[in-house]
Amino acid sequence: MQSSLKKSLYLGLAALSFASVAAVSTTASAKSYAKVTSDKVLTTDATKRNVNLTGTNAIYSKPGTVKGAKVVATTTTAKNLNKSTTSRENFRAYRVAKTNRGSIYYKVVSYNKVYRGWVYGGKSATAFAGGLTSYDTFKEGTLTADQKTGTYKLANPGKTEAGLTYKQPAWTQYKIGKTIADTTAYKDATFSVDKVGTRTREGDTWVHVVNQNTADTKADGWILLSNLTQTNAFNEQSQVKVVVKDTDGKTIKEFNYTAPSAKGKDSNVTSDFYTTTTTGTGDTATTSTDFSSDFGKAVQAQVSGTGYTVAGTDTVNQNAAVLTGSTLTLVARKGDTAAMKVQPWAIDAKDPSQAGTQLVLSTDTTSDAAKAAKENAKVTASATMTTPFSGTAGQAYTSADLVSNLTTNKLTTLTSIVYAKDANGEIVAKDADTAVGANNKTKADGATPVLYHTVYTLSGGVAGTYTKGGTAKALYTGVESTTTDTTTPTNPDNGNLFG
Repeated sequence: MQSSLKKSLYLGLAALSFASVAAVSTTASAKSYAKVTSDKVLTTDATKRNVNLTGTNAIYSKPGTVKGAKVVATTTTAKNLNKSTTSRENFRAYRVAKTNRGSIYYKVVSYNKVYRGWVYGGKSATAFAGGLTSYDTFKEGTLTADQKTGTYKLANPGKTEAGLTYKQPAWTQYKIGKTIADTTAYKDATFSVDKVGTRTREGDTWVHVVNQNTADTKADGWILLSNLTQTNAFNEQSQVKVVVKDTDGKTIKEFNYTAPSAKGKDSNVTSDFYTTTTTGTGDTATTSTDFSSDFGKAVQAQVSGTGYTVAGTDTVNQNAAVLTGSTLTLVARKGDTAAMKVQPWAIDAKDPSQAGTQLVLSTDTTSDAAKAAKENAKVTASATMTTPFSGTAGQAYTSADLVSNLTTNKLTTLTSIVYAKDANGEIVAKDADTAVGANNKTKADGATPVLYHTVYTLSGGVAGTYTKGGTAKALYTGVESTTTDTTTPTNPDNGNLFG
């Protein structure tokens, strides 16, 4: 009986002890979970948040030490992703969390969206560590001489990946995709290359192409080099490589010229490049050498817009023999300086493709009914054209070149003379009888007209070529407002502005 009681008591105490231990264990387990004290969206430059998994930490559905965190990708998977050879498995970090233990976790997503979750990132939120490391998904390189001078066509125009161009090399930036969905319309287009680089994971070469028909840039973008066909690849059986250099030895242009009389490598094709003309007879006969007509046109087309000229009559450019498969070096000389006049045009900012209205620098700043021209097209400028818009004759200039010059001359703003409007909203002179004032009454009725002026702000320019006595076209956009000022300041002497 006593033995039975002792046994019962022992079992009861044992059960009690076990329950106590279980309670203690449960409490300890609950306290072992970390808590998130901060969870923020990363706002730094997205391109600097490309990361690679190190493989030392898994990806979790929540920060790994938080209650309920589940494994999304094991460390083994992370190690495999670290060595992936497809850019689709690049990762972008986009959130950062901190736990009460001081641990940092980053939320990441793979570019193909197969993996998304939290990875331990060390103890500092200023640099990736732990299971993550910064990753350069693409490395830009240097164009070869052949790539610089090459012309290309799309090898597979259409809707397939191989025929498309991309805003960035494919899968090297998150959610940055193709520039155009179908390149069929560009099957005959010729492109040049202005950038080159290598995707880190694949090691393949991508180039940035630019349509040589600059009026249509919709297909400009990055494409795999192997998806292009070079149309001007050097053929030593029928071509001569022509290199144009300035007097300092700097290369201006390179191109391949096909010799019509070529009969294989090392053919003498001098007659395709030069012609010799004899003037006079007997002892008074003289000979002169120049480029052949077709070759001369080819050279001129290449140097057009560079500001250089290449003369076939220049003895430094005359060669006794030209063979296919060889290189012909020509010397280009700089042209003279050409100063341009600048003419301002007002364009609609919402539709800049429209022709616009030519603005006139008004020396007579009065506004009266006898003036026929539209009052808001007569403008004044507060500064003078102290720095001419000039460059080497024959050299191309850009919109940015013109804007830079006008900015230097402090001619970024022009103001129209003061004008009024009639009942139909048409611009009239400020003292016109039809000018409308208060209560829609006209000046003829004794009302004081409502006065306006338009302020024009420089917005761009039309690219062109420096030409002696030529005129460059500057573009301005206007904003109209009412004014109480009935006078307009007199224009300073603007030299070659608005000629």
